Order: sequence, then structure tokens, then C-alpha cells
Amino acid sequence: MGQQHRVRVKRRRRIAYLDRKKVAAKAAPVRREAPKAKAKPKKQVASTPET
Repeated sequence: MGQQHRVRVKRRRRIAYLDRKKVAAKAAPVRREAPKAKAKPKKQVASTPET
């Protein structure tokens, strides 16, 4: 049980990371994805019976 300090260090490091991530997300400009073009329906080729 002598290794409990590592848990606290990890927790503090993670909280600091999440705080940095939050600040970066607020500072970053909002980017919206461009709408995708609708797929055109493919022409169906009428199969001709082979003789």
C-alpha cells in the first residue's frame, strides 16, 4: 500500500490536462463541417437478352 501517492499524482495531472483542453476548446474558432453533396442516383442499364 505504499504506492498510493501515484494515484494522487495521476489524478492531478489528468485534471490539469482536462482544464487545458477546456480552455483550448473555448479559444478555438467554431468549425462546422461543409454539407456533403447528395449522391446522384446511378443510371440503371437495361439488360438485353442475349441470343
